[in-house]
Amino acid sequence: MKKTLVALSVFGLFAGVAQAQSNVTIYGVLDVGYVKETGRDLRMGDYDNNRIGFRGTEDLGNGYKAIFDIQRRFDLSDGTLGNSNTASYKGSKSATQKDWDGAAWLGLAGPFGQVRLGRINQIETEFIRKFDPFNQIGVGSQFYGLQRNARIDNTLRYDSPKFNGLGVSASYSLGANTNSDSITDTVKKNLKSKNADNDGYELGVLYDSGSFSATANWSRVADSNDSSIWSVGLGYRLTDAVRVSLSYEDTDSKGWKGGNSSYAEGINTLYGRQRNLLAGLVWNVGPGRLNASVQWDRLSNTKGDTGWTGTKDAYRYAVGYTYDLSKRTSLYGNVAYTDYDDKDLGYRFTGLKKDSVTGVQAGITHKF
Repeated sequence: MKKTLVALSVFGLFAGVAQAQSNVTIYGVLDVGYVKETGRDLRMGDYDNNRIGFRGTEDLGNGYKAIFDIQRRFDLSDGTLGNSNTASYKGSKSATQKDWDGAAWLGLAGPFGQVRLGRINQIETEFIRKFDPFNQIGVGSQFYGLQRNARIDNTLRYDSPKFNGLGVSASYSLGANTNSDSITDTVKKNLKSKNADNDGYELGVLYDSGSFSATANWSRVADSNDSSIWSVGLGYRLTDAVRVSLSYEDTDSKGWKGGNSSYAEGINTLYGRQRNLLAGLVWNVGPGRLNASVQWDRLSNTKGDTGWTGTKDAYRYAVGYTYDLSKRTSLYGNVAYTDYDDKDLGYRFTGLKKDSVTGVQAGITHKF
């Protein structure tokens, strides 16, 4: 994909190097279309999240580079700024207080791999979504885990070099500062009073040989009352045109996420376990790709804060086609049917008292 490149020359000395080269790439995604779901009016929405970003490097010599990435998310249908983690949740929009609500980090890269600090992708989410044909976006997305985060604040992340397709990633995230003598922030007060404040840790392994891929991940999410996630995924290319995948994700949620005990549109956070099994298919057909998935999701709630306890299941069947007009512009159409055990579970996922939901979306994407 051809990108816009702004080249800057910086003269100076670094470890005996007479000239250092810097460059900044302006990149982004523009996506807009229509979405219709059971119980909701036709609305304009996106499949891939709209964004504009600035990614840069500076050659420091001897194989080392300074690297950075800052990114802004927005809604192309009305021009509003949106939060990358929650803007499309349950078909509603949420305002953000972050000026750079996508990636926002600075780091160093070299023969050792790379180290980054700032607001960075959650390793588990980044790796496991590679095994979802819909990349965890749109009506056919994998069910969102109770502790899923696209990006995590206050994070230090290390990514190793690739060894014959194998890479290891680890991160450490600071929890909220609740140890000050005077806490005025309500969220921090709640965290401290419930002993739900904790730092976060992640470890992920990703292997990709081209024909075969696999991942294994573990995450303890910051400010989540020590909630945790583990996941595994496998992918195999049957032919040059056909790839199949299988993934499993297991979440132990203890009623808090990101310092908030009621983050799901007024529905208190589940205190229990979520399991997800997904089988996927990507088939290159003509000038585009046929995407399909079947998944099972089980929620086991051990407290009655949501109005019910016990175990409930949901099933989702999705199919879609992306037609490439060029390397950067494509048309898409996706259809998904989700069957919930009952209306209470449907409300937990959608905000609607429905035990089944059909979603249809179509639109256009341009990447630059």
